[in-house]
Amino acid sequence: MPPTARSINDELSIELLNPSTPSFPGSVILGRVMRQAPVNAPSATVRVRLQGRAKAKLVVSRGESKSYYRSRFKFWSESAVVDTVHDGPVSDADNGPLSWPFALAVPTHTSADALNFGLSEKERSASFVKVPGQITASAGIPEQPLPGSFYYDYSGFSKKWHGFVEFWIEAELAVQGTAKSRARVFKATLPIRINSPPAPGPPITDFRLETRNMPGCVSSHRLVPGMEDGELSFRQKRQRFFGSSKVPSLRYVLQVRYPTVIQLGSPSTIPFLLRVIPDREKSSEIIADVSQTLTIKSVELEVRTTVSIICPGTFDWHSTDQTRKVLLASTSTFSSLIEGGVALPFGADEKPLDLGALLGIKVDAMGRVLKEGRETPINSAPDSIIVPTYTTYCVKTEHELVWQVALTVAGESWKCSTTQKLLVLPQSQDMLTNGTESADLKGFTPGGVAALAFGATAIEFASNSASLLEVVAALSELDI
Repeated sequence: MPPTARSINDELSIELLNPSTPSFPGSVILGRVMRQAPVNAPSATVRVRLQGRAKAKLVVSRGESKSYYRSRFKFWSESAVVDTVHDGPVSDADNGPLSWPFALAVPTHTSADALNFGLSEKERSASFVKVPGQITASAGIPEQPLPGSFYYDYSGFSKKWHGFVEFWIEAELAVQGTAKSRARVFKATLPIRINSPPAPGPPITDFRLETRNMPGCVSSHRLVPGMEDGELSFRQKRQRFFGSSKVPSLRYVLQVRYPTVIQLGSPSTIPFLLRVIPDREKSSEIIADVSQTLTIKSVELEVRTTVSIICPGTFDWHSTDQTRKVLLASTSTFSSLIEGGVALPFGADEKPLDLGALLGIKVDAMGRVLKEGRETPINSAPDSIIVPTYTTYCVKTEHELVWQVALTVAGESWKCSTTQKLLVLPQSQDMLTNGTESADLKGFTPGGVAALAFGATAIEFASNSASLLEVVAALSELDI
């Protein structure tokens, strides 16, 4: 059950008015149905439909046997979004191709009636989207804002699966039969991309920073003023080796403030704030009032994206997932900026160091991590794209921010790390309206753009739409 393929020929084809314009829920898709092959009939009907659905398939191998699990959710009925563009005789007497313009309005929400039609309670229970407050599927599957196009597949040793959300235009030419000819039906299909709606308003400035205090301790004779570069005696080395209490100890807290929300295409750098707060009461008395220098030895920030699918089974539902990593920043990618070490603020009253601003950490509208705040992505490969957080009936994506920081002080190393759930928002409505980044596909080959199917909720130019106010003018171009 792969995604719907393009199917056109001389008997029937579909052409979009402007294939370079992105489509969103609420857009109007404009185009024409064409027939190159000759046809003459006293009565024929031409209909154009927009279809949408979410599908998932899981194959589990158990030795020589395999189990197959499938999930399918239609977003609306076949008659919900349809345009009958011709109903009457057809003739190619002018020796030219026949052409019928169409306009299809993309729904803003799925339809609960269509989603639940024909599904058993077992099939309805295998859904990530449920009625709020309902544990079972007895109340049915609710509608939701229309999700954007999406595709992901995975093949492992014992599991093979894929999940996707797809949209396509289907045209049908039904020619009625006569005494001399039989009835015929010609069809054409054209997959299109519909993007998830952008986040309302301007780009976010509140990254909902989480604060984590990471306690640390370093013991060394070099913490004592004047001993920073001194040679340790045999006695001092022995004390250090056996962990003697006579070795001066510095106790401190590395205070880290990191985001729980980021947004694609935001002009702001992603904040990552660091500050060292000494614990003078628990530190050795000889260095309690000494200001120490803690420098960054290495740092790594990454976004872990987990894609999950769910399918009904014989007795219960089955789900599986796969996680991939996208590097936001590390000493290897930004070595020129922290070469030689960056000293951290030392003291509760000191202003934290914003490492995100220092490294210029940004993610563009396509989900590409930018290099040192410039417009050049570190990596444009499909598996290096960050996609928005995404949940629909049988497919979802979730994110975590994972960071690790290693410090050095008095020749000693110390490191800490943690993981935090992360919400990734799509590009803001204001930036899309202003066109600041939505049209920026620099650095992408045609194949690279196509490979962004994994990041389909980002802005991609692979479908055709117009606002309702533009429809009349656009239709006039189609010679209606």
